[in-house]
Amino acid sequence: MKIDGLKGRGGRPLWEGHRNRLRQRLEREGWDALKPYEMVEVVLCHALPRQDLSAVSRLLVDRFGSVGGVFRATREALLSVPGVTPGMAEWINLTGALVLAYRQMHNISDIRLECYRQVKCFLRPLLPEKQRTGLWVIYSDFDFNLITISDLQENEMWWEADNVRRVLMDAIGHDARYIYMVLWKDRPAEGMDDTELARLDSIASALCAAELDLVDCLLVNGDELYSMRIHGRMNRIRATAAGGSLREKYAAE
Repeated sequence: MKIDGLKGRGGRPLWEGHRNRLRQRLEREGWDALKPYEMVEVVLCHALPRQDLSAVSRLLVDRFGSVGGVFRATREALLSVPGVTPGMAEWINLTGALVLAYRQMHNISDIRLECYRQVKCFLRPLLPEKQRTGLWVIYSDFDFNLITISDLQENEMWWEADNVRRVLMDAIGHDARYIYMVLWKDRPAEGMDDTELARLDSIASALCAAELDLVDCLLVNGDELYSMRIHGRMNRIRATAAGGSLREKYAAE
């Protein structure tokens, strides 16, 4: 629905109130409180100060898969998205180039979780501080860039509906695409029994229904890591991540 012409209190366009609320939330809670399309919207607000940008921001994130994908896109690709003007495309390109230059100047690199080697390198330094938390979940975007990591330690029964619902809501809220579960186990190398495998299968199926891929379930204890994917224990899980190409890429060392 087009809302540019709709008026709120005092005769002001509705999008002005939305934009003010978005900026106030950013100032109060920081960037982590915003959804990916809202981050794009905040940036575009400076390029087009008098226009509703929520719809086109959603289209951009949908088209390019992530916030990073939007700001890495070429001008021609951006202009192929309905509603994107030449001025918007130029602003996005300039912002993306500025971020890239800053990251290079300060030697900042994205944390990528595309294969088991990368996941293992990311996890090892974290294991001591995560000891004996029942479940924590790692989320990455369409480009396998780390988005966030969350603890679900208040309920160690990782298979229960409340935990699965929390994972789904967090993934949708962060616009994640790939998920990695990390479970504390006394003896990781023993893997999972049939009951646990069935529970893992149910979770993967629920995520798949929401177009999310459970790439791996890692069992940890101290500095021990046991990958259910690498050891072939997730082959029966019905998720896109179980497909050949992604499985092979993840297993590459």
